[in-house]
Amino acid sequence: MRLVLFALVVVFSFSIVEAQESTKELTRKERRAIEREKKEKEKALINKHLTILTKNAIDSSSWVLEADRLFGRRGGSVNVPSNINFIAIEGENAFVQLGSNSGLGANGVGGVSVRGKVSKYEVDYNEKKESYYIVVMVTSALGSFDIRMNCNGTGEMVDATVKGNSASSVRYSGVLVPVQHSKVYKGTPII
Repeated sequence: MRLVLFALVVVFSFSIVEAQESTKELTRKERRAIEREKKEKEKALINKHLTILTKNAIDSSSWVLEADRLFGRRGGSVNVPSNINFIAIEGENAFVQLGSNSGLGANGVGGVSVRGKVSKYEVDYNEKKESYYIVVMVTSALGSFDIRMNCNGTGEMVDATVKGNSASSVRYSGVLVPVQHSKVYKGTPII
């Protein structure tokens, strides 16, 4: 009986010592290292997902560049709402819009909306830089214009220049999202 009791006390003592060692407080440096590693894994997973979404959207010609910044000919820039300043490509259809929060204008969003047909769509992928260069030619009621766009692999950094028949151009800067994930508001286009 004493032997069994002694064995139980020894086993119980070892389990208490193990429990105390496993609940030992991590140092601040160890906690930070664990947190940093966790964030890096999350970021890598998000980037992988964004890369797949961007590739599929570009390959299927079904994307929207939601611009949060516009640049004029002379380099001046202005922050803009991305839900009314965008370039959308949906297969053979293109929609380019400039807008402002005033809501005044023929398109109902304080700017210009143009719908057109895509006559040329070319994509070059730079594997080394993991980036896209896209050329889109569009024919519309205002004439033809071309869109030249640079996009990183995740679609988080996009820069596009739209040039019309005249020498004028507008540069859009923002993010590229698949059409089904976009939250843009299309104004009344010029017919």
